[in-house]
Formats: sequence, structure tokens, C-alpha cells
Amino acid sequence: MDIIHRNIDRLIYLEDPSDREAIEPMSEWKWKRLYTIVRDYKLGPWIADGLQAYSDDFFLQLSPTLREEFMALDGEKDPSRLERYELEMERAKGTLHKLKPQSLHAYARDLINTVKNIEE
Repeated sequence: MDIIHRNIDRLIYLEDPSDREAIEPMSEWKWKRLYTIVRDYKLGPWIADGLQAYSDDFFLQLSPTLREEFMALDGEKDPSRLERYELEMERAKGTLHKLKPQSLHAYARDLINTVKNIEE
């Protein structure tokens, strides 16, 4: 997994702010790439919460403009969006055989949608 996705995971899956891994330093380009991924998968609410929790992290070096763009992402915490992101990451890593139960449900929904699109 690359640095961008590791930082996405840190921001999304932060359970205990007092016991967190430090953000890995990234260039402005990588933060913009992270923003694009988050926007495309509609993960804004999770990332916004993570950015708030990591606001004092030394390596969270976001420009004020980009921070505002992250915070302006719309949406609610829809678990199906997070499942879709996790599924795509599992596919990219080639570890679909190690699916979590929620990822398996997302995979089945994705497969059903694909078949419906083919039938149309």
C-alpha cells in the first residue's frame, strides 16, 4: 500500500485520538491526489473527522485552501461508500480472498449492479 492510502486509512479508521499513528509526510501533490480519491469515493465526512483529530500533527502540512476543500466535501457517513473504497483497495492489492464480511456484501452488491448493467 502506498503512502497516500496509508494516510487515508489513518484518517478514516482513527478510533482513539490519543493512540494514533503519526501522519506520514506528503507533498502538496500527494495531498491533492488524496483529496481526489476521497472526493471520488465520497469519503469526505470520515476524512474531515480525521483531519480534525490530527490537526496538531506535525506532518499534516495542508495548505489552508486544500484544508477548506476537504472540509467542504458534502455527504454523510454512508457505510456503503466506505465498503466500496475497501473493496477497491482489496482488488488493487489482489487480496480478495481475504475479504471481511462487510467487504463480501459490498462485492456482492457490486457484482449484482454489474450484471444489471450488462442486462440493460
